[in-house]
Amino acid sequence: MGDARKVSDLFESTPDGVLAHFSDAERDFLIQLLELLADVGSAAGDPAAARLDPVVYPDDPLAEEEYRRLMRSEIDEARVADRSAYQMVLESKGDVTMSFPEAEAVMRVVGEGRLALAARLGIRVEGDTETLDKDDRSALDYLAYVQGNLIEVLSTRLPSI
Repeated sequence: MGDARKVSDLFESTPDGVLAHFSDAERDFLIQLLELLADVGSAAGDPAAARLDPVVYPDDPLAEEEYRRLMRSEIDEARVADRSAYQMVLESKGDVTMSFPEAEAVMRVVGEGRLALAARLGIRVEGDTETLDKDDRSALDYLAYVQGNLIEVLSTRLPSI
């Protein structure tokens, strides 16, 4: 793919990565995900914590404990790296070209933010969004839009089968 390829209003695949076109209002909204994610787990019983760190072995507490022991630091380090890349992208002024790894990090952070927000709003299954007020539903819809568009652009790099 030698030329830039626009597949969405927000993102464009280029030979050097993914060009992001965020308005100031979009940046302001998206940067708030970092605060939301930093707060996950700070309150007992936080549904966002359960959504982002689900039990992997519900029927085997020893296996679950071993999994957490082996993977916890790796997962935490990956999240810190993703959130750092996300912050750097969103703090850039104007259009910004993300490397493909940075674009993948942005995609993961938006996905985590979407999951955390949905959990805190009480969303467990698809139909639950019908009960949300307009602003909450719009926020979730926008995050889905951003994530979907980024996935679409990143998928243009996949080899044809």
